[in-house]
Amino acid sequence: MTDNPTPQRPGTLQLLTTFHSSAPRWPGALRAALAILLPGCVALLLGYTNAILLIATGAFAVIYGEGHPYRTRARVIAVAGTLLVIGSATGTLVGTLVFAPGHSHWWLILSALFTVLLATTAAFVQNALRLPPPGGFFIVMVSGGSTMLARSGTHVGEVILWACVGAGTAWILGMAPSLLDKHGPERRVVDTLERAAEDYANANKDHLARHHQAQTALSNAWQSLADAGIVSGGRIINQSQSELVRRTLAAQRSIVRHNLRDDFGAAEALLTDTPNDIDPSRTVIPHSRPTVNYRLYRSAVRNGHAFITAERVFFAGLITALLGVALGLGRPDWGAISVLLILQWGPDRVPGTVRAIHRAAGSVLGVCLFATFHYFGVWGWSLLLALAACQFFAEIFVVKNYAFCVIFSTPLALLMGNSQAPELAPVVGARLAEISLSILFALLALWLYRPASAALNHYRLQIRCYESMGALLGALLTETPQQSLSQRRDLQYELLSERRSIQSVGANQPDRLGEFSAQHEAIQHAGYQLLDFCNLAPDSQPSAADIRQLADKVRMASPQAR
Repeated sequence: MTDNPTPQRPGTLQLLTTFHSSAPRWPGALRAALAILLPGCVALLLGYTNAILLIATGAFAVIYGEGHPYRTRARVIAVAGTLLVIGSATGTLVGTLVFAPGHSHWWLILSALFTVLLATTAAFVQNALRLPPPGGFFIVMVSGGSTMLARSGTHVGEVILWACVGAGTAWILGMAPSLLDKHGPERRVVDTLERAAEDYANANKDHLARHHQAQTALSNAWQSLADAGIVSGGRIINQSQSELVRRTLAAQRSIVRHNLRDDFGAAEALLTDTPNDIDPSRTVIPHSRPTVNYRLYRSAVRNGHAFITAERVFFAGLITALLGVALGLGRPDWGAISVLLILQWGPDRVPGTVRAIHRAAGSVLGVCLFATFHYFGVWGWSLLLALAACQFFAEIFVVKNYAFCVIFSTPLALLMGNSQAPELAPVVGARLAEISLSILFALLALWLYRPASAALNHYRLQIRCYESMGALLGALLTETPQQSLSQRRDLQYELLSERRSIQSVGANQPDRLGEFSAQHEAIQHAGYQLLDFCNLAPDSQPSAADIRQLADKVRMASPQAR
């Protein structure tokens, strides 16, 4: 134990200043900048100056592929690019109606409703699927901002054409490195894990931040190896890359060993609102995530984390946007997007408040940066360079520190929303007013809307864990553990969800933590005993005696047994 042990919960300053990832980001950031810069240069040389902003709407797709193995990256970028093109085209059509001749200022409510509904959907889906940053943010930002393009007379056909150019360039840039090293992404993520594990083991201060970086790197490494088809069902299935698995297991054992030294408990979860899908006490190869359909279905419940998050985004975003329209502000989409940025991952109260502070500080500096661009009249080549630079730095900081990311994403959103009005002061004042409204209503939703939801959701998740254990036991009656792979994946997923949920209860309703702690320990113990049994003999069907013994352990964890 160190002479100055880290406290169980991080202080406010640590939450505000911690960088959540130690992974190098510049290669992906460079690709993100080039996805705007290269087609933008071609457009300018051909005389299409107005196309630069439209190209950027599709170029954001490259961000979604970063870190993914090439086996899955092509599909991820293609899906993201398709959604960006559809979103920008739909937003432009909505804007055409909003700004039709003779329509009053109140027609902006249509833009507000469009953006709020899109933000609500994005919040639910990204939390249900546990997507990594940036989640649905850029898709909502592009779609909402596109409603403003009609003010400059931009035709929807132009938007689709240039957005497709940007998305196509993003796909090419994202996949080009595969020609040189087809296993590069998974090897780099394991390299990052080893550095993070070593930094945590040797840390003399900031143990909590180092611990969280190591846990994040470990979760990313296992997910990358699963996506690359190297591991599945707790086993190595691609022996040619077994060295990567060996290195990951060694780093995992080191992290677990030093976890015992520092005993952080649930404190590391407060450092971020995007929890890691990994148990910090396990030293075996984890399962990958269940299917998309399973994750969406199990999240579509009234007290579920994804559902509550979507409700908060909807109500806070709608009030912010409508009040902005009523006050005469001209970007209701901007207010709704600002709410999404704060609430999109369904943060606990303390991390959510920190995120709001990050939003306020980063937005003020971001608006100042936009004002600088406006003052110097960036257009043409200078606008292209400004967009590429902002994209580069936004990608650098997107998973490191939210405040720094917002500094550079804010000018992107304002430029793409056609905010280059002749007079700067009204634009800056209106945007700051919308940011203030979004922070106010996002915090009210975070602290006051359904405050008991964390405990109610946790009770539901304990039941789901018990039911998942029963489903796996039932499958083992007639199948081998390997043939029951989907039930094993589902059980691990529910155990991880229950572990994260009790951390939320401790953070938001500490007075109710005692109601669930004993049940939590019993469920986690029985669940992982069941998974470990399956790992030991994956190809052998359990005997009747084995099933009875496992069933007895599961019954001891049932709500009725306690």
